[in-house]
Amino acid sequence: MLRLYMLLIKRVFLILSLFVLSPLCFALKSDESQPIQIEANQATADQVHMVTVFSGNVVVTRGSMIVHSNTAQASQDAQGYKTIHMIGTPVTFSQMNDDGDKTEGQCNDFNYNTKNNLAILTGRARVKKGDNLVMGDKLTYNTQTQIYSATSANANGVSDTKSGRVTVILQPNQKGQDGNSSVLNTK
Repeated sequence: MLRLYMLLIKRVFLILSLFVLSPLCFALKSDESQPIQIEANQATADQVHMVTVFSGNVVVTRGSMIVHSNTAQASQDAQGYKTIHMIGTPVTFSQMNDDGDKTEGQCNDFNYNTKNNLAILTGRARVKKGDNLVMGDKLTYNTQTQIYSATSANANGVSDTKSGRVTVILQPNQKGQDGNSSVLNTK
């Protein structure tokens, strides 16, 4: 029984790592070789339906990456596509990049699936890379095409009384930089 449980835990770590780490493709290369550690107050695994739920102060770490949420659910469908759904007040993440900048973000609801390679952050969503920032009620990032979109239904999720607008702050390039200014660029 213990051996079966350990096999299940390894499978859960693999699934969770694909979800959490895929949208953070601009991370330190050395993070890829680091072990994944998941801590939570409780974990429940359904082997038949390939669903694992972590609840209560969920913390996922791998190298420089740290993700915090209240709950996390990882699953895999019959075709092998994987999904992760994390909920928090807020879900937060941070990770160092190879270029020396730090990427930080937060949202209330985080979804990622490997079928369409989309990371969707909703509810007061924001991603900051270095001094560049994108904020909106909903941020969508395709990890394959590296295209992001930002929308807001209600002033970046802060107030229902204001018209919704997104905020993008791009800092001017410094001398010697490569010209990439997007908050989600890899350099």
